[in-house]
Amino acid sequence: MSDLVIKRCNISFMLRAIVFAFASAMLTLFTALMISWRTLNIGVGFGMLVCLVIMLYTLSFRKINEKIADCWRGRGKIGLSALLAVIVLGFAYVICATVFMVRGAYKKVADSGETPVVIVLGCQVMEDGPSTLLEERIDAAYEYLVEHPECPCIVSGGQGADEVMSEAQCMYNELVKRGISAERIHMEDRSTSTQENLAFSKSIMDEKGLGNTAVLVTNGWHEFRAQLIAEDLGMTCGAASADTPLALLPCNYIRELFGIAYQVFL
Repeated sequence: MSDLVIKRCNISFMLRAIVFAFASAMLTLFTALMISWRTLNIGVGFGMLVCLVIMLYTLSFRKINEKIADCWRGRGKIGLSALLAVIVLGFAYVICATVFMVRGAYKKVADSGETPVVIVLGCQVMEDGPSTLLEERIDAAYEYLVEHPECPCIVSGGQGADEVMSEAQCMYNELVKRGISAERIHMEDRSTSTQENLAFSKSIMDEKGLGNTAVLVTNGWHEFRAQLIAEDLGMTCGAASADTPLALLPCNYIRELFGIAYQVFL
C-alpha cells in the first residue's frame, strides 16, 4: 500500500472519529435533556435519531457505501435519486429557515406612529419559579421595559397541567418584583400555544385601545414564527430577543424547524 493511500486512510479515520465523537456528545446532551425534562419532544427525538444515524454510518461506512453502490447499479436507482432529492431539499429548507430565524431575531419594529406593546410569550413554569427559557424572556422584557417606559406590556401564557401557576402570572410576579409598575402589565392567562398567545393578546390590544404595533419578547429562534403569526393577525411587530443557553439551543432549534414548516406549509 502506497504512502498516499495510507495517508488518505488515516485522514478518513480521523474525520470519522471526530464526527462520531461529536454525534456521541450531542446524543448524550439530547438524552440528558430528555431525562431532565421528563419528556420526548420532536426536537429531542429527531436530534437523537440523527445522531444515531451518523454514528452508525461512521462505524459501518464501508459496508453501507457498498450497499448503496449495489443498489445504485441494480433496481434502486430511482429510489436513491428520490432520497437524495429529499435530502437536498431538506438541507435547502434548513438553510433558508435558519436565515429567516436570524433575521427575525434582529427585526426592528417599524415606526407606525403608535407606542408599541411589549408582548412577552410564555414558557414553562417550574415548581420553584420560571424555567431557564422563561427566565431569559423575563430578563429581555425587563430590559426593554426599563429602556422604553412609555410601553405597556402583555404577559401571555396559560397554566399547564404540570405548572403551579399560569405562565402569565409568573411573568407578572417577576416583572413587578423587579420594579415594573403593575399598571403597565396586562395578563393573558388562557393561551396554550403561540397562536393563542398572540390571538388573545391581540384581543387585549383591541379591547384596551393599544393599537396594532407590538414588540415580541421570546427566544431568538422563536421570533420568526411568532412574527408570522402576529402579522397574520394584523400586527406590525419587531423583536426583543431573549438569549438561549447553548445547551438548550440544538433541541429547540430542531423543534422550531418543524414548527416553521407547519406554520408555512400546513
